[in-house]
Amino acid sequence: MRDNLQTRGLRDPAVTILDPATGTGTFLLSIAERVRAQEANAGKGMAALALQGLASRMFGFELLVGPYAVAHYRLHHALRRARGEGEEEGEPLELPRLGVYLADTLAEPGAAATTGPLGFVSEGIADEQREANRIKSEESILAIIGNPPYRRLEKGENRTLVGDWMDDIWDDLKEPVRNAGKGGQLNTFPELSVAFWRWAIWKLFEAENAPQRGVVAFISNRKFLTGWPYAGLRKMMRERFDRIEIIDLRGDVRRGERAGVEADQGVFNIMVGTAITLAIADGSKADGEAADVYYYDSWTEGLFSRWAKLDWLTSGADAGTQPNAVAVERDLMDDMRPEPFQNGEWVSLRDCFVFASSGLESKRDHVVYGVSRQNLERKIRDILALDGEARDKAFNSTPMNPAHRAQAVGWVEESVILSGYRPLDRRWHYANDSWNDRPRPDLRAVWGANNVCLFSLPNGTNAGAAVWCFGNYPDRHAFRGSYGGYAFPLHDRRPNIAAPNIAPVLIASLSAAYGEPVASEDIFDAILCLLSATSYALRFAEDLEDVFPHVPFPARHEIFQDAVRIGREIRAVETFAREPGEAHLRPGFVRVTNEPRGALAAVEYADGAITLCEDGTGKITGLPENVWNFSVSGYRLVPRWLEARIGLQADLAVVSELRDICGRVAELIDLFAEADIVLEATLHETLIREALGLDPQGQDVNDG
Repeated sequence: MRDNLQTRGLRDPAVTILDPATGTGTFLLSIAERVRAQEANAGKGMAALALQGLASRMFGFELLVGPYAVAHYRLHHALRRARGEGEEEGEPLELPRLGVYLADTLAEPGAAATTGPLGFVSEGIADEQREANRIKSEESILAIIGNPPYRRLEKGENRTLVGDWMDDIWDDLKEPVRNAGKGGQLNTFPELSVAFWRWAIWKLFEAENAPQRGVVAFISNRKFLTGWPYAGLRKMMRERFDRIEIIDLRGDVRRGERAGVEADQGVFNIMVGTAITLAIADGSKADGEAADVYYYDSWTEGLFSRWAKLDWLTSGADAGTQPNAVAVERDLMDDMRPEPFQNGEWVSLRDCFVFASSGLESKRDHVVYGVSRQNLERKIRDILALDGEARDKAFNSTPMNPAHRAQAVGWVEESVILSGYRPLDRRWHYANDSWNDRPRPDLRAVWGANNVCLFSLPNGTNAGAAVWCFGNYPDRHAFRGSYGGYAFPLHDRRPNIAAPNIAPVLIASLSAAYGEPVASEDIFDAILCLLSATSYALRFAEDLEDVFPHVPFPARHEIFQDAVRIGREIRAVETFAREPGEAHLRPGFVRVTNEPRGALAAVEYADGAITLCEDGTGKITGLPENVWNFSVSGYRLVPRWLEARIGLQADLAVVSELRDICGRVAELIDLFAEADIVLEATLHETLIREALGLDPQGQDVNDG
């Protein structure tokens, strides 16, 4: 770090350490070793002076007593000896009181120490607070190093975890988003690590005695690299700094395994993906000129395990950089990653449709969805029979829909509809507004009495089809059972519109490209085909990490027609518009070898067979392994369908439906393979965004 700072004209910087006891503390220990090694050839005395100088310029803020004590111990131990050449131990050094203070980084400079549980502040704590305030207010800091906490703030936690002062100054990160008309996206903005980014920028550029230059080196949640909620932060970083280097370590294990990515792991033992960011302000750019942004991707390097990523980082330590940097040349508020899908040349799924919306969100699926009408009515009436706290808990009462209001509505037969709950899993839904928190009235109006939609995720799409087609009103988690997705209806049934929902410019552009009119329904089916292709998610796993799927439209009309034909068959199978083809319900396929007696129980798969009932009856053979393991972005359709019906009587209706579901999966596996052939042909000659005349900025989704 010191070498890198000196090469940018920042010799002997004062350093602030955030979280000094853990990851960044270890980093400072490595700096101490580097300083010791660099100065050792000038003599033991020079090394001692350099270490003493480093200790006097090092400041840290730690909120918790335990890590605070550990930080003092570790840093003191690392700095206290200067070794001569060939020595393993050196003489003890006289060190100043290390500048690690028990204080809240985000607290307003000059704020009083927090009162303790007995109503007073001890003198020692007050001293720590005063010195921390002096550093925040007066000390000119040139390097800020941290591993800020990663946490999305819940409602009301702005004041308790961030504080009024920080909540006020980070509003300028939200303002550009609001001005761009994307204010509705800010519901995910309050992320604790963003507050530390804003504090670091304040300290370098806005505080009293701010040097107007310096370096921020953070290991943080990688989420800020993409998406509208963090566009204001990216804009401020590009405006304030001259060079930004991002090492994307990926590792967001909460999302499940990505297509084509073997067991991606985080560098730390956490569930959140991380990135290392070096933001450098050295005056090398002209006023008003945006920072140069360089991006390094662990996935591009083929690195997925924790130790492979650590070895990669270590290999670049001496040089202070890594090869294969990709320059990110985008606008101030754009993502700090290279544009996905052929450098943004393909059309986003979002741009193909005029209207899109998140699916219905009930906040109480366990109540308002049932695997049969009778099952659903029993759940509703069970809630109606309760009162008080028991009712509120069973209902999952929320301010948006309190239980007493739902109870007042009661059971309304006309509110029961068949819904698209999960892929190939239709369930009966109690679609009464008083029983669902977010029914999406705009989507319901667009949907009308009869419609179909493509459903997809805005980011994090895993292995399998990248879209799914539903013929029933979709749930928010319809795509994979988690991480809410968006519905793209084929038609807009609102009386004042009553038109196809495919973007008119896309219809016109494809018609012009193919030399004959193209129907909106054909475009819908072609998209379904191309994005369902077996290899699509494998080819574009890195791109799908952060954005909607993008569509490579064929340049040749005959390839487009092949996509339409296959997509129409996929739509028919996924929406239950027809039964599975006879070839996929051949003799021996999902064969019931003995009569089931009793209720469905948890099943285990072995050698192509499962047993439905706990007493060993209801054995089913001829269930292919690829059908059993078939998944959409990690959601395994057949096992999850069975799991949801545990306890139901294993009668003719249930077993017939199971066989139908398996037949549909078997046919889809073949259709997706056919789609892959069309995708391969499409990739040889593809219509890009410019040729289709589409706005590169796209449109907003609608959360209703």
